[in-house]
Amino acid sequence: MSGISRAAAVGLAVAIAVSASASLAQAARKGSTEGSVEGVWKITNVATSGANAATTSSPQPSVIIFTRGHYAYVSGGNQPRKASPPPKDPNKLTDAEKLAKFEEWDGLTGQAGTFDVKGTTLTRHPTVAKNVAVMTTDGPIAQEFTLKGDSLVLISKSAGGRPASETRTMLTRVR
Repeated sequence: MSGISRAAAVGLAVAIAVSASASLAQAARKGSTEGSVEGVWKITNVATSGANAATTSSPQPSVIIFTRGHYAYVSGGNQPRKASPPPKDPNKLTDAEKLAKFEEWDGLTGQAGTFDVKGTTLTRHPTVAKNVAVMTTDGPIAQEFTLKGDSLVLISKSAGGRPASETRTMLTRVR
C-alpha cells in the first residue's frame, strides 16, 4: 500500500469509527426514553369534558420529570401569574398583603414522590406537595395514559359521587 492509500484508509476507518460511535450514543439516548414515560415533559394542553368542561390550549410553564420510579411535578397553572406587590414589612404582612401572596401562589402546583406503571395506568404516590391534602388524605393519583413517541396523555376521571368529567392532560417530551 502506498503512503497516500494508507493515509486514506486510516482516515476512512477513523471517520467510520466516529460516525458509528455517534450513532450508538444517539441510539442509547433514544432507547432510554423511547416508549417510556421516563423523561422530562411539559404540559401543552388540558381538556376537560363533562362537568366544568374547559380547554386550556396555552398552559403556563411546567416541568414534569419521571425517572427511575420517582417523579417531580411543577406547574404554573392555567392562567398567567401576577406578582404581588412587595410588602411594606416582610416580617409582618397585612391581611391584604397575605391575600395578594395567596393569589400569586394559588395556581402553582408542586409535588414529588414515587410512581409506578402497570399496563396503561400510571400511579403517583406524592411524598411532598404544596397542597397538604395531596400527600396526606387524597391517596395515590392513578391516571390512565397513552404514549405515542414524544406525546403523553394523562387521563383523569372524576371521583365517585362527583359530577362526571374527564380531564386529558397532554404532555410533550422536552429534548
